[in-house]
Amino acid sequence: MSDPSGEKIPHQEALPLKIQDRGGFDTFVVGKSALIDQLKSSASSGEYEFYFVSGPKGCGKSHLLSALSRMVSGAFCVDMCLAGQFSPEFIDVRLPALTLIDNVEAIAGDEQWELALFALFNRWYDSQRGMLVIASANTFDNIPFLRADLNTRLGSGISVRLNPLEGEDCVKALMLRAKSRGFTLPESAAAFMVKHCRGNMSDLIALLDRIDNAQLQEMRGITVPFVKKVLNI
Repeated sequence: MSDPSGEKIPHQEALPLKIQDRGGFDTFVVGKSALIDQLKSSASSGEYEFYFVSGPKGCGKSHLLSALSRMVSGAFCVDMCLAGQFSPEFIDVRLPALTLIDNVEAIAGDEQWELALFALFNRWYDSQRGMLVIASANTFDNIPFLRADLNTRLGSGISVRLNPLEGEDCVKALMLRAKSRGFTLPESAAAFMVKHCRGNMSDLIALLDRIDNAQLQEMRGITVPFVKKVLNI
């Protein structure tokens, strides 16, 4: 499908490739990471800029992209972990004010998807408008692309490194996530989870789901003993 200018526009059936909604900035805890305010400012103003976001699993990359997508109507969002289900033509689109690509390392080694990403980057660069954000668990120079020029392009923007949350930041993030879901997680219970379940935030959120479901079934408040019971600790 094309618009009058001849540029392709995204097809409705391709929507499952969109990044998962992980919440907004009201539940996003920055921790020690920098440049988040700059990212938000660029998104809200429609600034022409490229950001490359990296960090290990569970550090909040997908949450950050989800929060940015909520700021701008009509953002084009793609999770490359789902790329194998669709044709690379999915990203052959006219780029809007905000383009977000998560888990870009998932297409490394796929020649056709790499070519499509290379073309998307060049279209964004040539347009001289809009904001592009690409996220990966790897740093830009450690993604095993077949095309080395893709690594070069991903290294040409502003680099944002997200670090895993620790200690009090994890506790705060869990409490905010619980609040967004409509229930209260006492600080003591959140601190216990962080201390005894030494996973990343993705693992902790999964545990929070279990605790939420259990407290709904048993109709009781969340306490440290209750958390111990649910988690068999």
